[in-house]
Amino acid sequence: MGKSPFKKATIIFCFVMALMALGWGRAEAQVPDFGLGSIVPFKSLQTFFGPLFPSTCIGDTFRSEFGMGLSSPLFDRITLSGKEINGNPVSLNLLNNLPTTPPDPTSTAGWDPSVMSQSLDGGPVVYDLFAKFRAWRFAGKVDYSIFEARSRRADGSGFFFDSVILTGDVDIIQGPWLTAGGRLQFYLNQPYFKFNLGIPFSGLANGGFDHFDKIYFSADAPWTIGAYIRYVPPEILGFPVHFDAYADFPLKGSPLKTYGVAFVFRPQIYRFDLFTKLKLERTTFTISADLTSNNTNSPTSSTWSLDMLWNLYGAEFGIYF
Repeated sequence: MGKSPFKKATIIFCFVMALMALGWGRAEAQVPDFGLGSIVPFKSLQTFFGPLFPSTCIGDTFRSEFGMGLSSPLFDRITLSGKEINGNPVSLNLLNNLPTTPPDPTSTAGWDPSVMSQSLDGGPVVYDLFAKFRAWRFAGKVDYSIFEARSRRADGSGFFFDSVILTGDVDIIQGPWLTAGGRLQFYLNQPYFKFNLGIPFSGLANGGFDHFDKIYFSADAPWTIGAYIRYVPPEILGFPVHFDAYADFPLKGSPLKTYGVAFVFRPQIYRFDLFTKLKLERTTFTISADLTSNNTNSPTSSTWSLDMLWNLYGAEFGIYF
């Protein structure tokens, strides 16, 4: 007859229970030291970080959010940079607030009417659909964002950044009125840029830029690492609200940096409660790639980049489950 598979498990269980009985102190709400209070200062840690264990079953901490967002990024900068065939640097302002005449009639450097006519929309509308799932201190979010800044010409030119975004949060500090933590964001789709030149640019020497009659490139999808803080004050005029502040920094791929704040009208987080979030973000983003000219006689490769800066104003509307 073989050995009982439960014998070893029973011995271990009895040993653990004995240790817990020997080390158990007085019972305190939400401060389970499990006999390790003399080794790990749970009470001191919880004073700063908040409860380290759920006060009830962890299943009670499951919460989901579903919603949509509408926002508008107002661009401060959209600059296309590269080099002519002869090696001279080129920097073109593609923001659609360019004047119809040169700011200084005696100097037309960096200005060209054909560029102005193909400038990009400086205030497009961005659409978001999102779902967020939370368990205790951890949260995961799936977001589908439609972000397109198109040319004022109907030629398909523009900056396109439609992407699925995965976000993971962890609350490091979880107090009754203040929460702070860190997060990672992963963009699963590459941003790309398309710009049809159409005609040679008079402001560029020797027509060298004409060898790039169409500029099209995609860049690496950005990954970011960031931090957030949430302040939940008492109700203001009878309305439960909270304030968010967050910042995300480049981790991998195309450099994307964002600073943001949000004001949230929130319910008491019961099932099927609605919420509204008003947000403001400032973002810098650069995408770049190596391009080869279409001059078959002397093809030349150079690096082109699109440098952008925008302030995003928006709102999100959702429901808790």
